[in-house]
Amino acid sequence: MTIPTGTIALSDRLLAKLACPRCRAPLRFPDDNSSLTCTSCGRVFSIENGVPLLFPDERPADWTLSQKALYDGVAPHYDNSIPQHVAGHYLRKRVDLVRELAAPGAAVLDVGCGTGTLAAALRNAGYDVYGVDASTGMLEQLGKLGRGAPVAGFCERLPLADNAFDLSITVATLHHISDPGRVAQTLGEMCRVTRPGGYVVAWDHNPNNPYWPILMKRVPQDTGDERLVPQEEIADVLRTASAGTIEARRSGLVPDFTPPVLLGLATLVEAVVERTPGLNVFCAHNVVIARKPA
Repeated sequence: MTIPTGTIALSDRLLAKLACPRCRAPLRFPDDNSSLTCTSCGRVFSIENGVPLLFPDERPADWTLSQKALYDGVAPHYDNSIPQHVAGHYLRKRVDLVRELAAPGAAVLDVGCGTGTLAAALRNAGYDVYGVDASTGMLEQLGKLGRGAPVAGFCERLPLADNAFDLSITVATLHHISDPGRVAQTLGEMCRVTRPGGYVVAWDHNPNNPYWPILMKRVPQDTGDERLVPQEEIADVLRTASAGTIEARRSGLVPDFTPPVLLGLATLVEAVVERTPGLNVFCAHNVVIARKPA
């Protein structure tokens, strides 16, 4: 059964994965199907344009409110902040990594999904994809572009059930969360909602890459309050969260100013640098992969 709510349908499959962000109990529809109600604490959550708004009832910190306002504001032109051929190159790399770790049909969670470009690409590759983001403006763009039915919530308090996903991934989100405590909470939550034997992937900016400070001054989503999180910090947090085996990689080198005609050459150079110890420390991204113990 699928229950229509606004312009997007909320499926039984999604409902089974949702949980109260306060007590983590399952949610249910009331008789009028206009909201969601916690089966334990009775908290009622509204649904707007098909998006469940699953925020904790305590007032968010000023930092959280400012981040939400920032992303709501840049949402309409967020997808154009990087040239499409370069963005497509990195999108393919991320989809290839998910293919390496999980077979099509696996349930994948995109934490900090934004406008849903990765979620849409993974869905097109055959995955059962779910997305969470705090910015309702970003999620509105996702809905307008037909990229799925996401959930509005905080990464540090994922409104999702334990062990609900085969793989959880976050891309370019941690450096915006910035605070070490919130980064640890987010990664811990990703571990919680991933099933035993599943994977947690953190893909974020590499502080050792000298080009990031230049690029981050030009894109609308970066304000100067970001913190590029070291690879070692991410790996240590995942170990503490009992995520099991950890693999750390360096990935990417193609800059945003690469002209389309030179993308192929830039990709070849990137592949050489990624495989070369000493050079790969300067790659654009840190990719940390953790497998939750079975």
